Amino acid sequence: MSGASGGGTHTPGGSPVSAGADTTADRRATSGDGAPRDGDPAAGRRWLDLLRDQPAARVPDPLLPSSADLARRLELLAVPGQDRKPVYEGLTAAAEDPAAWEALVRCHQRLFADGPGTPTAPPAWPDWPDAPAGLGEAGRYFYAHLLVLALPAALERQRVLGIPDDVVAATFADLGAKLRSYRLAHGTGGFDRQRWMVRHFRGTLHRLGRLQFERGILDAEGCGGDAEAAGGPAHGDPVLQVHIPEDGPLSRAGCDASFAAAGPFHDRHFPETRFRHATCSSWLLDRQWADHLPESSNILAFQRRFQPFGALPPGDDDVLEFVFHVPPGRADLDRLPQETTLHRAAVGHLIAGGHWRMTHGWTSVPGRGTGRGA
Repeated sequence: MSGASGGGTHTPGGSPVSAGADTTADRRATSGDGAPRDGDPAAGRRWLDLLRDQPAARVPDPLLPSSADLARRLELLAVPGQDRKPVYEGLTAAAEDPAAWEALVRCHQRLFADGPGTPTAPPAWPDWPDAPAGLGEAGRYFYAHLLVLALPAALERQRVLGIPDDVVAATFADLGAKLRSYRLAHGTGGFDRQRWMVRHFRGTLHRLGRLQFERGILDAEGCGGDAEAAGGPAHGDPVLQVHIPEDGPLSRAGCDASFAAAGPFHDRHFPETRFRHATCSSWLLDRQWADHLPESSNILAFQRRFQPFGALPPGDDDVLEFVFHVPPGRADLDRLPQETTLHRAAVGHLIAGGHWRMTHGWTSVPGRGTGRGA
């Protein structure tokens, strides 16, 4: 995953932009380019059959909420007003369709069957493809319906862990952010970040102020190298993976407060693991931005928190998607807005023949020291 959850920075001109944590590569792994266009009526049946064929698990089935309970859930999940009616109507319709309801039940089982996992043994991510376009609104909102049904079980996990209410609310509001991102990208309502939201519902990711922190382990092979020689994490070390929500300025003060809270929060609620390092994988860490943005840029200040390591995989699609909300493969560079310094830098670099890169970085968690023995 990248270091931002569709995340938000402030452009030098002051506009919030998406920083992109659930990367386009992560989404393409299960859903093509993120905008299914299969009009074959049989495709919907095959898709439902695929979900219904998931192995059953000993997990209590979800219950259809009452109207009042549903309203409370949509509020906690920060579902935008224009999405609430289709979520409500679609969930009601799914409960009356045996095939759709069975698919939701099996996905609910899959969501919780593996438990939250541990840093040394993380659970497997569900491989849930997007719905074919032929299913229309019911398909576009299917995984939003799933998460609405799954909220009580997810909240119970948070209660057992003793997570404060304000952290719970901030964490689960990310569903609403992803619904807004979908509408910006596609011009209609829907949700396609089902793999990303698994983290929140399994309890491996929490939002602490400006930033999100996900408990994980360093996959040095996936990153193209580790940082052990420089005093950073080695392959298999527990790390806090940093992600950036897309809802405001990426201020130095806000980030300072989030990093300062990360160590005490995880010591209190996950004392079995001591996290010495945090990592981030994002287009925001591409050092090429220094050639295009002013020294005072929040982006440059954020990337200076991290020491780069590992490979530099392509990041053009992520920049275009999360800066301009353009789905992968559909950008017309000549027609993209050029209203801010970030807009002009992102497009100008590509028109000049350059490419943006995803960059991996590490930093010490405050209070943990800089060395591996700290």
